[in-house]
Amino acid sequence: MLQLTDVETYYGESHVLHGVSLRLEPGEAVGLLGRNGAGKSTVIRTIVGFTPPRSGSIRFFDHELAGLPSYKIARLGIGLVPQGRRIFPDLTVRENLTLAARDQAGGWTLGRVMDHFPRLRERQSQLAGTLSGGELQMVAIGRALMTNPRLLLMDEPSEGLAPMIVREIGAIIAELKAEKLSFVLVEQNLSLALDSVDRAYVMNKGAIVFEGTPGELLADEAVHRQYLGV
Repeated sequence: MLQLTDVETYYGESHVLHGVSLRLEPGEAVGLLGRNGAGKSTVIRTIVGFTPPRSGSIRFFDHELAGLPSYKIARLGIGLVPQGRRIFPDLTVRENLTLAARDQAGGWTLGRVMDHFPRLRERQSQLAGTLSGGELQMVAIGRALMTNPRLLLMDEPSEGLAPMIVREIGAIIAELKAEKLSFVLVEQNLSLALDSVDRAYVMNKGAIVFEGTPGELLADEAVHRQYLGV
């Protein structure tokens, strides 16, 4: 479904991603883990075309994404929950949710999103800029789901949220996994990430240093100590 092969990405002349290769199968949930600055968010930005790779291949089904503009990548069926939410503060909750919506039979609708996030139904006419951090994250996830993506990319969805809200976000991610929506989850909350994915990659200094199941990662004390410890 998604295959990155030997991807090299730069910010100007700063070499950020070093030969990154990873894969995602249909219906699979994959985690991308590592400390701050490891390159996780750059992988997401590279996939969606915000920071195009200088070399390497990014295949999504039968499409090569490297070199495509972001809007064309989105139209192929890739949804993004960006780091920092990136909500339009002067639009209402409803407007934020529907501005990029794509209809799909049996897919995500406004009503279905609000069933999953009851607080958004209560606040649908409220300006998004007046919401709490947790509510903004719900809008960001709902907006991405309303595009009815074949692949969902989630960049630090629990960042800066209170533990109770993190649990709510975790429950939603678990539902998406149960529904076999393919997704890549970038997350520093190790417990949330490993509860949510089928496989995990660990990054360090722009390179993949581990690939395995959550159980294999939990059992590898060296990886924990060297790449995931505080």
